[in-house]
Amino acid sequence: MNMDTLKIEALAGEVARDLSLSLFDVEIAREGPRTILRIFVEREGGVPLSDIAMFSRRFGAILEVDDPMDGPYVLEVSSPGVTRRLRRPEHFERSLGKRVRVNLVAPRDGRRHLVGELSSCDGEGIEVVADGMTYRVPHGEIRKANLDVTQEELFGKGKKKR
Repeated sequence: MNMDTLKIEALAGEVARDLSLSLFDVEIAREGPRTILRIFVEREGGVPLSDIAMFSRRFGAILEVDDPMDGPYVLEVSSPGVTRRLRRPEHFERSLGKRVRVNLVAPRDGRRHLVGELSSCDGEGIEVVADGMTYRVPHGEIRKANLDVTQEELFGKGKKKR
């Protein structure tokens, strides 16, 4: 993480705490000629849109005065969502026992993707139980990891036929 990201995290974390939110992640991305500053905030039980808007206004006002970014950018604020990306050790720790989708840097046993239960994590990597097998994946071999939810988990079981 560079100094800009650390400063942004500190500023965003302070605003989040003031609004009884938690800072989940900060992402700075280039999309074509644009730089996007993405801030993800959360709260147990979900974050109402009104709180996201309030965070965006307050944080935007701080950035107008104390701007750690080089050049123009677009600020996007949202919750991390149900299929949130898992990047940091604390993301994995809070997701133990949940279903995850892990994209690997290189195939393992002919697989580039693992979908299963996150059974453990530590400073070295994670373990995923997929298709009855346990896979140990070092952090450096994870291209991308997200929570994975089924449609049934999102929407519940379908209506019974009459």
